[in-house]
Amino acid sequence: MSLPRTHYLIYSPLVAEQLASVTAHPLLTEQGIQLRTVKLADLSALHISNELNHALLWIEQKDYPQVLLFAQQNHVSLGFLPIAGDTLSQFFKNLDLPKDLDVCLEIAINKEPIIIDTIVCNDEFVTNGVNLEKQTKMTEFIGDSHEFTNLGKLKFQFKRFLHAFSLTPHPVTLITAKGKTISTAITGMVLLDFHKNGPLTNLFAESVSLRDKRVSVALFAPQSILSYLQLSSSLLVTAQKKNLPQQIGYIRTASLTIKSPVDTHYLINGRPLKTRELKIEILNAGIKVNAGDKFRERQHYSDDKENVACEQLPQQESRVKYISGTLPLFSHALESDFKDLFLALKENSRLNSTYILLMVLSALLATLGLFLNSPSIVIGAMVLAPLMAPIISLSMGLLRSDDDLSKRSFVTFFTGMLIALSLSALMAYILPFQEITNEIAGRLHPSTLDLLVAVLSGIAGAFANARESIAKSLPGVAIAVALVPPLCVSGIGIGWLNFEVFYGAMLLFLTNLTGIILAAGLSFMIIGYAPFSRAKKGIALSAFMVAVISVPLVLSFADMQEIAAVKKQLLSQDYNIAGHTQQLRNIKVRLGRPLKISADLMTTHMPNPVALAAFEQQLSRQLGQQSVAIDFSVRLVTANYFKPSENLLEKSK
Repeated sequence: MSLPRTHYLIYSPLVAEQLASVTAHPLLTEQGIQLRTVKLADLSALHISNELNHALLWIEQKDYPQVLLFAQQNHVSLGFLPIAGDTLSQFFKNLDLPKDLDVCLEIAINKEPIIIDTIVCNDEFVTNGVNLEKQTKMTEFIGDSHEFTNLGKLKFQFKRFLHAFSLTPHPVTLITAKGKTISTAITGMVLLDFHKNGPLTNLFAESVSLRDKRVSVALFAPQSILSYLQLSSSLLVTAQKKNLPQQIGYIRTASLTIKSPVDTHYLINGRPLKTRELKIEILNAGIKVNAGDKFRERQHYSDDKENVACEQLPQQESRVKYISGTLPLFSHALESDFKDLFLALKENSRLNSTYILLMVLSALLATLGLFLNSPSIVIGAMVLAPLMAPIISLSMGLLRSDDDLSKRSFVTFFTGMLIALSLSALMAYILPFQEITNEIAGRLHPSTLDLLVAVLSGIAGAFANARESIAKSLPGVAIAVALVPPLCVSGIGIGWLNFEVFYGAMLLFLTNLTGIILAAGLSFMIIGYAPFSRAKKGIALSAFMVAVISVPLVLSFADMQEIAAVKKQLLSQDYNIAGHTQQLRNIKVRLGRPLKISADLMTTHMPNPVALAAFEQQLSRQLGQQSVAIDFSVRLVTANYFKPSENLLEKSK
C-alpha cells in the first residue's frame, strides 16, 4: 500500500524560517508529494481523513509526547525529522533514525508505517524513559556502552565510586498486571523498551520489544556498597537471563505499579516527578510510525507471557528493613542465609573422639616426617590434621561475638594443640638423636611472608566453608598454612630442652593462627555473615593479635633481607687466595658477632690454615664486618670448573 500523496508537516517555531528546505525538498518534488504545514500550537485543528492521515514531525523532541498521544487517539501515522542541535530522545534513537534530515525524510515518506506500543506512565506518554531520579551513575548499564572508554571510563568509575556512598534504597511494592506482588527495596529502576543497546538491554534483548504490548523494567537492588561497586557492565555482558547477577531484577508485564510508603523521586521523560505510586502501562491501541530497518529487524518477539525474575532482589521483611536506611558497606546475611554454615561451624567446634584420633595420628606422622626429613610424610600429616576446622569456627565466634561458639572452638583447638605438643615432645625425648633436619630448620625462622601465607589461607578457608562449590579446596588450604608441623617442631624443642627451636616454631604457629583468624573473620564479614557494628570487636581483637605477632616477624624479615644481601655478595665473585681461584656455593649465613658463614668451598687445592685465615679476613673486609667465622666444606675441582662454559660464550657473542 502506497502512502497518500499529501501529508501534514507539523513544525516547531524553531524551524519556521527553514520550512522551504523541507516543503521544496527534491525527494518530495520527485514523487509529487505535497506537505500541508501546521504549527505545533494548532495541532487540534488538524483534519484527519482516509486520504490525509500521515504527518511528518519537525518539532523539538521534548514535545513528542503531546503529538504522539494525539496521533494515537486520531489514528495518524508519523514520520520524524530531527532539528539540528536538539537532543535526541530515546524514542527517536530506538527507532533507528539518524541525525541526518535527508535520510529521515526519505524514511518518513517511503517506509511503510508499522504499529508500535504506546507506553504511558502516570498518564504521560513516555518517549525518553522512566527511572529513579538519582541513578545517573548507573548509565554504564543503561546507555550505549561505547560512550565509556579509556579516560572517560576511568572518570565514570570514579564518579560511580563516590555515588555508591550516597545510595539510599527505596522500599517499594511491585504489582504486575496479573496481580503478582513483590515487596523489596531498590536503588534504581529503568524502563528498557526505549533503550536500543547497552549491557542491560542486551541481557534481556530476546524479550524487550515495542511491539509485544508489554513493558520491560530492570530493577537494581544492591545489598551493600561493595556489591554495587562489584557490578560492572562486563559482568552483565557475560551474564545470562536465566541466571541473573545478584542485585538485578527484571519484570515484563502489561502494566507495572510501583508503590512506596514515602514520597519517591522519579524521572519521566527527563522531568522530575515526586509520588508514592507510579504506574507504567501499555495502551490498548498502538501508534503507526516510520522506522529504520534495524528497528524493524529487532522487533521479532511475539510472546505475550508475563515474566517476573526478582529472585535476586531482597524480599524478606528483615532484609528489606536492614537495607532501607543508608546502604551498608558490606552485605548482611540473615540467619536463614547461613543456617547450614552456622550448624556446620558449631559441629566443627565440638571436641569428639574423631577429632582426638585425627590429632594423634597427624601429630605422630608430622613428628616422624620431621625427623626423617620427609616432605611427603609431613604433607600427609597436614592433610590429616583437623586443626583448621575449630580455628575457622573460632574466627566466626569472635566475629559475631558468639561466646558459646568461641569457647567451644577454643577448647577444641587448645586440646588439639596440647596433643601435638605432648606427643612430639615425648617422641623427641625418647628418640636417641637430636639432628635439626631441613624440615625442622625450615620452620624456625618465620617472617612477614609467612603471615601473608596465613592471611591468604584464612581467606581461602572462610570461602571454602561458606561456599560448597569450593569446599573441596580445604585440603589445599591445610597444606598451604601447615598448622601441625610447626606445632610439632615446638614440641621437639620442648623434648630437647632447646628454647631456640621451641621459640622459632611456636612463632610460626602463632603467625599462622592469628593470620587465619583475622583473614577468615574479615572474609566472613565481607561475605555478609556479620554487620560491621557487630563484628568490630572481634576484628579489633584479631588485628591486635596480628599486630603483636608482627613485631618479631618484621625483625625476622629484616634479618632475611640482610642474609640475602650477604649471600648475593658472596656468590657474585671468584676469590683468589694464595694464588688459587676459589668460589663459594650452598651458602648459609647466621647473623651475629661473629658473622657465621657455612658454605661449600670450590677450589683446586686443599687450603691450609693460613689460607683459610686470609680468606676469613678478606670476607670480613668485603662484608664490612668486624669479625667473620667460616665453616667450609672443601670440594676439590679442576681448573676447568672456573672457565666460562662455551654456551655462555656463544650467547655473549
